[in-house]
Amino acid sequence: MHPRLRALGTATVAFALALAAAPPARAADVDPATVNAARALAEEGLELYDRGEYAAALDKLGRAEELIQAPTIGLYAARCLEQLGRLIEASERYLQVSRTALDASASDVFKVAVADADKAYRDLKPRIPKLAVGVRGAPEREVQITVDGKPMPPALVGVSRPVDPGKHLVEGAWAGRIVRQEVTLAERQEASIALAFPEVRRPAAPSPAGPASQGVAQRVLGWSALGTGAAALVVGGVTLGVTLALRSDLIDLGCTEKVECPDTPKTRDKLGSYNSTRLIPAPAFIVGGALAAGGAALLLTLPSASKPKDAAVRPWISPWGAGITGVF
Repeated sequence: MHPRLRALGTATVAFALALAAAPPARAADVDPATVNAARALAEEGLELYDRGEYAAALDKLGRAEELIQAPTIGLYAARCLEQLGRLIEASERYLQVSRTALDASASDVFKVAVADADKAYRDLKPRIPKLAVGVRGAPEREVQITVDGKPMPPALVGVSRPVDPGKHLVEGAWAGRIVRQEVTLAERQEASIALAFPEVRRPAAPSPAGPASQGVAQRVLGWSALGTGAAALVVGGVTLGVTLALRSDLIDLGCTEKVECPDTPKTRDKLGSYNSTRLIPAPAFIVGGALAAGGAALLLTLPSASKPKDAAVRPWISPWGAGITGVF
């Protein structure tokens, strides 16, 4: 801990919180019970800080700061963030504390906290790593870039920007393709990477095929679509039956016809299964029907030399399943 702050200790922060005349704390505008609660939270936070439990200390200090804003609390919260490696957040918190407006009647404790925050900000800023993310093979303004899952504005493409030390995942999405790259930075390190999108190659023009080869390809596509569609219809039929059975069970447990249920352990379990299953049949029937119809159309329009006589297709569906029968 910083020598000057360690000398202040828990008792000093408790005293600082109690100063009604200090504008930043605004203790005069808060009821005594809230002031007392804020003081207790700050004391717990400082004890956790002394033990090196920085995440827990940050939580306590943050709660205290929500009740009473004091530079002393903000300074310790910033130090917690610094110890956790969240240097960008720490620098912003230091800067915020250093800009606290104090009048002539403010306590020396607050003045020391503001001065120390200003020095900590200036010392920390050069330690923050910087990363520049560029793009190759795609228009940089059209690429959607994220760093650790957070969107990066297009204006920052190719611009060096601060990041916390450690490993980072950079992703770029463009034209249906995603490029990923990991980079690890230490304190004070500056690096640049480029998300390289491979060149899109146009497929070679297919060579002319005769009626026989066209018929074989059409037959394979037709059967593939038909089989996939039939499978989807079966899934839709089965899940429809399961959904109806779950709905019946829920009604028996006291639910309404609109499946509005009382909150009991049995209804919660059943309702979760029902809500998950009921979303499957409709899309399964739609997709299955479309694929099956497309496959049947391909088979029924085979060249006459490739199509057997009396070709026909007949779909079927019931609450227990669905499928397609036919002769091609």
